[in-house]
Amino acid sequence: MKNSYTQIHYNEELRPYTEFPRLLCEHLSDKYFKARTGKLLDVCCGRGEFIEIYKDLGFDAYGVDMDSVALQKGLNVKIADVDNEDLPFEDDFFDVIVMKSAIEHIRNIYHLMENLRRVLKPGGKLIILTCDWKRNFKVFFDDVDHKSPFTTFSLHDVLVRYDFKNVVAEDIYYLPFSWKNRVYKFIPGIISRLFPIDFPQTVKLNPFVKMVKFSREKQIIGYGEK
Repeated sequence: MKNSYTQIHYNEELRPYTEFPRLLCEHLSDKYFKARTGKLLDVCCGRGEFIEIYKDLGFDAYGVDMDSVALQKGLNVKIADVDNEDLPFEDDFFDVIVMKSAIEHIRNIYHLMENLRRVLKPGGKLIILTCDWKRNFKVFFDDVDHKSPFTTFSLHDVLVRYDFKNVVAEDIYYLPFSWKNRVYKFIPGIISRLFPIDFPQTVKLNPFVKMVKFSREKQIIGYGEK
């Protein structure tokens, strides 16, 4: 089972490297972090491309994951099962924590949230990105590793429960053009109605599939400060 998720769902043939991770990292850094410095943790970092990008942007970037793919690349990564184990870092260590497309894989959400808060510095910032259950329920459990669905309301609630401040939970499409202006967020809704296709999780992402898939599978982003 070691590295099986990365090899099956995120191998380079199925999910080749693109410019999207860099665009997302830049967007998050400028809109939410307001800086490109400090210690940053990527939780469930997978192949490690986000660590590489955040490091290139100026962060002191770390990662943690069950799989060893990113560690084998020589990145600053520790191996841990964050669903059942404590994060292997000191208290109040990170300025920023990012968790993308991962919290839905966690069963023990409360254990995870306690650890995220523990290793975040006072005033530190947390970003959680996950799929919106209300828009993704038809395909959510196509991924056998999906365990915990979220909505905008439940993601907001879990951040508030753990005493995060200035909490925001809002929708986001993984289509960079939609980040530039709120008006552009209407476009994915139109596309999703024109092409009512629910692609499987392991579909190859050519340009047409990307546009339709990421118009239909709306994501949510949760932000809070310790």
